[in-house]
Amino acid sequence: MTTFVKQMNSALNDLLKKDRNVLIGGQLIKYGVAGLTSGLYRKYPKQFITYPVSESLMNSSAMGLALAGKRVVMVHVRIDFLASGMCALVNHIPIWYKKGFKLPITLICQIGKGMGQGPQHSKNLSSWFEKFEGWTVKTPYTPKEANQMLKESVNGDKPVIFVIHREFFNLKKKQKKKNSKNIKLCGAARIYEEKFYKKN
Repeated sequence: MTTFVKQMNSALNDLLKKDRNVLIGGQLIKYGVAGLTSGLYRKYPKQFITYPVSESLMNSSAMGLALAGKRVVMVHVRIDFLASGMCALVNHIPIWYKKGFKLPITLICQIGKGMGQGPQHSKNLSSWFEKFEGWTVKTPYTPKEANQMLKESVNGDKPVIFVIHREFFNLKKKQKKKNSKNIKLCGAARIYEEKFYKKN
């Protein structure tokens, strides 16, 4: 049975193969990012942009690339540090979008504890973006939905925050309630908690 990360990797592969205007950017993306981009750089090196540790640069260039006709997938390993690049996200991208420009930007962000994350690496800021005009926040519920939602986001013409909890990366199916103590849902993932366990 497939997992969230395998389905997202498959979606990115399909998107890169189908459209050369799809670009993936981020830090350390050549090396897989917990499996999310594994194997893709070798196949599509010209569609990868590796960034230094500069979220402001990442977000600003995502806007510029989108305005130039590219479909941008920017991988933020930790949503916490979007705060370091808020100017483009709050003051520029929403304004250009409101003026009628197409801005196909998908920011893939991880939230929550797990994978050895400390207190500065495990927050969830997704609710901020629900309040910012122009942004759509998406959180997949199943691996199949992760694939479909990611494709819809990248193929769309509006800016999207695509949020996934770290604990979901290698999940294969809905978890039973008796195992729920091992999964700490928060923020954007919390809205699915009732559905996640309702049949158990």
